[in-house]
Amino acid sequence: MKIKIENLCLTYPIISGDSFLARKNFIEKILNIFKKKNYKLGFNDTLPEKNKNFKITALKNINFELQEGDRLGLVGLNGSGKSTLLKCLSGILEPDVGSKINIEGSYLPIINPINFSETEDTVLNNLILISMILGFKIEYINNKIDSILEFSELQEYKDYPFSTLSTGMRFRLVFAICFVLERDIYFIDEFLTTGDEKFQNKGFNFINQKKKTPIIILCSHSQDTIKKFCNKILLLEKGKQIFIGDVNEGLKIFQRSIYSA
Repeated sequence: MKIKIENLCLTYPIISGDSFLARKNFIEKILNIFKKKNYKLGFNDTLPEKNKNFKITALKNINFELQEGDRLGLVGLNGSGKSTLLKCLSGILEPDVGSKINIEGSYLPIINPINFSETEDTVLNNLILISMILGFKIEYINNKIDSILEFSELQEYKDYPFSTLSTGMRFRLVFAICFVLERDIYFIDEFLTTGDEKFQNKGFNFINQKKKTPIIILCSHSQDTIKKFCNKILLLEKGKQIFIGDVNEGLKIFQRSIYSA
């Protein structure tokens, strides 16, 4: 498994017919990933007038390489491009021509699947639904159900309505699904790092015990989480790569940038 990113750039119009199409294509990709192909988008057929002078650079010249076992923490202020970078790596957003994204291995983009749960259905059925949304086949899921319930410590709740679970318990279920259902590479947005710290530790310890340690790219506002789980850090500022390398050094640069802002 390996990730190599070279000169990754993303620019898009913000007020134009192109912008309208970009938003429409983005939503269609999301719906396709989540198997909602028949969902009606609700767009009308009239495009805004094109104006190519209104553009924004979301990412500029991002370069890094990761090998098996690497955990890269993405840090930066809101709007720095962290989630946008994850979406480019996941194939949800298409970078500019000339960008090179080489990903060797199976990967799992963890976009908050709780938003797609059926709250009045059972915990067990939501386990299956969320797993399918994340791209796993039903035969594989069925073989992992007991392990997921055990890991999440929700065995006794499996027949309860999903709505009866607390927010923390729901995150535990998603955390268990993400790590028990194996992939070579995980792209984790910050929603998953806001859950129960005990289960964060449990999840990453679980990964450490695997013979084949996956690559993780973790987006988080928590510097403690980055220190605890990552061996590399990528600092972004307004879409630009400011630093990549040692976690402690990167966090010092990030802290200085916060106080000087």
